[in-house]
Amino acid sequence: MLTVINNDEDNPCLNKNLSLGIDQACFSVINDTPENLTLYSVINDCYVVNCEGLKWGNLTPHSNTTLVADAKLPLHIFYRDSKGYEWCHDTFNFKQYGHYGWNITDERGGCSSIYTLYDSWNPYLPILAAFMMFLLVATVFKTSKMIIKTIKLFRQRENGIDNDQERLQDSDNSPGLISVTKTSSRLKSVDAFRGIAILLMIFMNNGGGKYYFFEHSPWNGLTVADVVLPWFAWIMGFMIVKSIRLSLQLSISRKRILFRLMRRSLILIFLGLMINSYGQKKYTLWNLRFPGILQLLAITFFICGALETVFLKPQRSFQEIFLQYGRLVFLSDIFDSWPQWLFITGLTTLHTLLIFLLPVPGCPQGYFGPGGCHRRGKYVNCTAGAAGYIDREIFGNHMYNKTENPLYRHTLPHDPEGLMNTLSAVLIVYLGVHAGRIFFTYYQCSSKLIRWLAWSAVTGLIAGILCNFQKEDGVIPINKNMMSLSYILATTSFAFLLFAILHLLIDHKKYWNGAPFIYAGANPILLYVGHYLMKDLFPFAWNIAGPSTHSFFLLMNLWTTVLWGFIAYLLYRKDIILSI
Repeated sequence: MLTVINNDEDNPCLNKNLSLGIDQACFSVINDTPENLTLYSVINDCYVVNCEGLKWGNLTPHSNTTLVADAKLPLHIFYRDSKGYEWCHDTFNFKQYGHYGWNITDERGGCSSIYTLYDSWNPYLPILAAFMMFLLVATVFKTSKMIIKTIKLFRQRENGIDNDQERLQDSDNSPGLISVTKTSSRLKSVDAFRGIAILLMIFMNNGGGKYYFFEHSPWNGLTVADVVLPWFAWIMGFMIVKSIRLSLQLSISRKRILFRLMRRSLILIFLGLMINSYGQKKYTLWNLRFPGILQLLAITFFICGALETVFLKPQRSFQEIFLQYGRLVFLSDIFDSWPQWLFITGLTTLHTLLIFLLPVPGCPQGYFGPGGCHRRGKYVNCTAGAAGYIDREIFGNHMYNKTENPLYRHTLPHDPEGLMNTLSAVLIVYLGVHAGRIFFTYYQCSSKLIRWLAWSAVTGLIAGILCNFQKEDGVIPINKNMMSLSYILATTSFAFLLFAILHLLIDHKKYWNGAPFIYAGANPILLYVGHYLMKDLFPFAWNIAGPSTHSFFLLMNLWTTVLWGFIAYLLYRKDIILSI
């Protein structure tokens, strides 16, 4: 957000007793003209779609005015003369704690380029330092294990112990029992994938070091934070196939499976409502937010789980499948699930038609914008188009009501986990279901990898075509706030690719055991609910006196993430798996 300071005593660029905040820089503008000018600026991402500039400061004749500039995203800067004409449009990406200058030499557009007076250190160095630290710890840990293993082997040889003979004696004396635990029977690549998603979610929900790319996109676009929820939903869908197949193999009736799915969904909804009410001192049942992340997961889980329960075919041999499909046997995973695909395609089509064709009062059809000052305020009350309109009509006060957007200013309430977004997210979960079906249908690792990579390429290509491979253009832009079709396909493309890599490294080649992510992936719901309830309490968070910096917040947020990872490790070692 633009910082406007009207008093020099409150200006950290002029008052040595004050310090610049996170993502702030100093900007000195020399007005060498005899005219009063007005400086305007707007974040460049908003300028691309013609947002109205915000008044930044008054430039008196023959003056040097120092202002506090936003150093998070590129700023588009210009000034207006006394007649209202705009001059000297320029875009610049300020760096945190830097000092920059700009000279206006003529009231009719004569000005210099923005230049650097003082360039500060790179604000992203703490991320590099943290990465190197984690890499060092992992290297030391792995090396230590290898050294300990080598020492043990050396001592055995010194004592004249023949390993083969020892194992043979042990096999003769042992009863041949194998200890089976909850953790030993889990698919490690799934837990690693889920662990990556939940630890990223914890890190970014706690602040992500206050870096903008660890925050959700203000509207269109894709950041690291935007892929976490789709990944979690995708891997949830993956495990639906395993759960239902196992239940059917145990002769559990489909009716009873549906009852279990409904019970789990209701528990997730209850936990989501509990999280929504947590920390709100003045909430009542009349303004409690109904939608939420767990609510979205619960509904999409039940829809996809119910589809699989009703239509899933029994496991068959390759000969039976070949006799049915012949040369098209390589598409048997798709043909066997045509009723499910028909339903999902119909639901996705319905959602898309509502977005493009539903009349919204005062808004154009097919509007994907944020309202507010978007398009110079032309559609100020059209936030999220048809999706936002439907959610506001259904939920009223019971929805996410934060209406200040960092780019587009005051907007109407819009819930990123509302009804329309939940319907859209069903496709994410079902694509995860299909990834799980591939896993259990084909036996060779190469067959699974080829199909996962093919799905990754196809969904990614379609997403690119829909958004025209750009941020703002295209028929359907990539948008997390509305969970647009291009966003769904782009994030699932990354999910297919990531899981294929994890399965190859962990389950097939066994180059890596998935640690430390498998520990968090074994208890994801516990960690998700726990981090929400504890994120403002010591030792998960703390406050210190002094200036706030990226380094401090990054350290605290990484500490919180590591602490929850350690708690997950202890639960894993104790074979404690809490499931719903």
